[in-house]
Amino acid sequence: MTFSVRRGALIVAAALFATALTQVFYITVVSNSEGETLRRITWVSEMALFSIPAVVALVLAARDRVHPLAWAAIAVGGMVNLMQVGMGLAMFGPAQDAGDLAVFETVLQGAFFLYFHGKAMFGLAAIGFGLSAMRSGGGLAKALGVIGILAGLAAVLLNLLGMADGMAWVQQAGAAGTIATALLAILIAMTVRDENA
Repeated sequence: MTFSVRRGALIVAAALFATALTQVFYITVVSNSEGETLRRITWVSEMALFSIPAVVALVLAARDRVHPLAWAAIAVGGMVNLMQVGMGLAMFGPAQDAGDLAVFETVLQGAFFLYFHGKAMFGLAAIGFGLSAMRSGGGLAKALGVIGILAGLAAVLLNLLGMADGMAWVQQAGAAGTIATALLAILIAMTVRDENA
């Protein structure tokens, strides 16, 4: 299968939209369930999903002449989220077993710093693709572009607060980042064409 900018963009959009769905699933189902199995399955799924934009957006940053910085933000966001999920999978258990609450809190705070950073990167990308939709799209694209820009700004600002102040902002920042990510996926699918290469 030949790589094209459009095909790569659709792959990234699908993966990002799926990560937004896993976030909703985690909040509504996993966080209310007993045991670790469903939590680990969700995190492994997110690890696989975040790997896709981390790799493909890196290529698109070099190939897409219109959105290189937005693709770079997506690639960084994907990589940072990979590290955050990896901390949950590999470090939360041993940190809890250490018997020192400060050890677990340190790991938890580090993981959430990366969580906030990744959401902020996707917010920046939503702003970039929102601006592109406003410049080149029709009425629906322009409207979604404005909404994407506003959601991206909210995600950036709230997740910056999360990075600065920690867990007090996790619900607001996480919700804003998830909405911005879903809108980013839609904007990518609407705006990226092969003639961008």
